[in-house]
Amino acid sequence: MTSAKISTKSSKGLTRFALQELLVPIALLLLVSWFFATRSPDLLLNIQQTLCLFVMVLALQIFVGNSGVLSFGHGAFAMIGAFAAGLATAPQRIKAHALALQNLLPFLVNFHLGFYVSLLFAAIMGGLVAGITGTFLMRLNGLAAGIATFALLGVSYDFFFNNIHVGPGSQALPRVPNFAHFWEPLALAVGVMVIVYLFNISPWGRMLRATREDNLAAPATGISILKVRWIAFTISGAIAGLAGGMLTHVVGTLQVQDYYLPFTFSTLAMLIIGGSGSLWGALLGTLIFDAIGQILLYIEQGKAIVGLTIHLPIGARALIVSASLIVMLLWRTSGITRGREFALNFRRAK
Repeated sequence: MTSAKISTKSSKGLTRFALQELLVPIALLLLVSWFFATRSPDLLLNIQQTLCLFVMVLALQIFVGNSGVLSFGHGAFAMIGAFAAGLATAPQRIKAHALALQNLLPFLVNFHLGFYVSLLFAAIMGGLVAGITGTFLMRLNGLAAGIATFALLGVSYDFFFNNIHVGPGSQALPRVPNFAHFWEPLALAVGVMVIVYLFNISPWGRMLRATREDNLAAPATGISILKVRWIAFTISGAIAGLAGGMLTHVVGTLQVQDYYLPFTFSTLAMLIIGGSGSLWGALLGTLIFDAIGQILLYIEQGKAIVGLTIHLPIGARALIVSASLIVMLLWRTSGITRGREFALNFRRAK
């Protein structure tokens, strides 16, 4: 009885469909993306990269936010998705003659998929690897789960960094096709938002949050912890693979270093700052974290912000962002949104 009460309370706002909880975040994402993307080519590129990072944060939210199990392994799934999409769409002449790819396996040289099919392929590969590894990793909790998923990230990085038969190794793969239109990554981000929200209000999402609140009482109600975690881990792995594929098509190149520690910790910080328990928190965390990072980057480069020039030493951005994350963890551990979806509190006002 106690477990049921706790689960219901923690799932408040996530047990049934509420149109405002989905439409308002989508509207905010569309508005912010359009406003900045139309200002300059630099901001357009930055918004496209932010959309890719947001999809990655959504991948983390669907598993970490609902299960309470910290995962560093999603960077590995993004890495796999990036390699899948990049190698599938890079021109054959580049794969055949580039110095960094001279040892590439022959079938990969001839392997080619269409642009949009490559994104689907990236998601499938990310979900496949997540499903296989999740069979073993989902048995772990707490510190053990964090260490095991971090090891998965490290193993994936070492494999792609040192293996010149499946990619460029420590070098970069150039000439990866870019998105033709700005709305394409935006549409993908909106589609993933819908998927994540529907999962959060589904019976699987509610059962997963019940295991987060009390993993001892949840099995007594008939919930299979391993099964619900594995389902969420596989879905989130597929979304992370999609995020990796999107990012490599935005930047136009493929380099394994882009999906390692900075990428992993930045996306986790976005989720934590916004509030890991909700779609609304994932969006706000991504936008705020990226906005602060870009402003600090401009300041480091000596550019004026609103007519004001401030001088900061190189590297100050990383220190300030890290300090803000520590402050957030101390001040409000549940994030800016406290893990709640967007709501117009008419009842509370009454």
